[in-house]
Amino acid sequence: MMSATVALIVASASAGEQVQIVFPGGDRLSGELVSESGDACVIHHAVLGNVTVPRSFVVDESKSASTSSTSDASKVTNEDPAPASGDDAEAAIEPEPKSPWKGSVSLAATGSKTTTSSYNIRFAAEAHRKLETEQFDITASWYWNQSNGDTSDNDILVKADQQWFIAESHWLYFVQGTWQYDQFEDWEHRVSPYGGVGYKLFDQEDLTLTLKGGLGATWRYNGDQVDPQLLFELSTDWKIDECQTLTGGASLAPEPMDWDNYLATISVDWKMKLGTDTPWALNIGLRNIYDSQPTGNSSANDLKAYAGLSFDF
Repeated sequence: MMSATVALIVASASAGEQVQIVFPGGDRLSGELVSESGDACVIHHAVLGNVTVPRSFVVDESKSASTSSTSDASKVTNEDPAPASGDDAEAAIEPEPKSPWKGSVSLAATGSKTTTSSYNIRFAAEAHRKLETEQFDITASWYWNQSNGDTSDNDILVKADQQWFIAESHWLYFVQGTWQYDQFEDWEHRVSPYGGVGYKLFDQEDLTLTLKGGLGATWRYNGDQVDPQLLFELSTDWKIDECQTLTGGASLAPEPMDWDNYLATISVDWKMKLGTDTPWALNIGLRNIYDSQPTGNSSANDLKAYAGLSFDF
């Protein structure tokens, strides 16, 4: 015979409901509550059949607050027991880690047909990967213009930038490079690789401002001309509010022994989302590359302005 209080009957339990007895030693007995009286409660077990627990060994719920700590630890409930901590760990669904990548594509196009016909297209794409220790950015744009059936502009520019952050400081070091193709310039292809160090003047969640300095060169395909260069660059990424962002930069790349020979680049891109929960945005921007000493019949200034739609992912 049992010699200690073994269980607590939940007052809301009624005949036909599933209940469970938890014995002081930790053993459990589950079954269907058959009946409950002043003398005993009867539980139907699938294997043991009807099991009678004398009422004298059962604590009523209304008296549970005044019983000893041993009686508080044992209960009969009409709910399944909570799973063990191991089961909790197995059942928990681990959230997928957030991807360090983000990107966008954009398109701007205009066309007109009166006494003359003119068509302009700008297609651009970019991708960014940011970790605690490094960051990679790549952007690409294509400009095409046709007037009266004659193509007057066919220009591609790709820029890649890899940065490594120095722990517990605002310093970083980097390598970057640009490749530009222009069908209507004498040089046709222009490649500019650089490397150096940088410093984050501002490094906040909504605003970054980075200053870079380094060495590199520009190689022109036609003429096989190489100009060694220094590099000074300032770039920013500003999250104005939930819908607006502004990114831009300015760089100067002079020849070390002839500062009158340089490449200067300015770029600005303003983006406004069409809603707080949409990937679509309106973006407006410009890009200007100035060559102080153009070769052959090449133009010194290469200015592009655009307005269009972008899709973020």
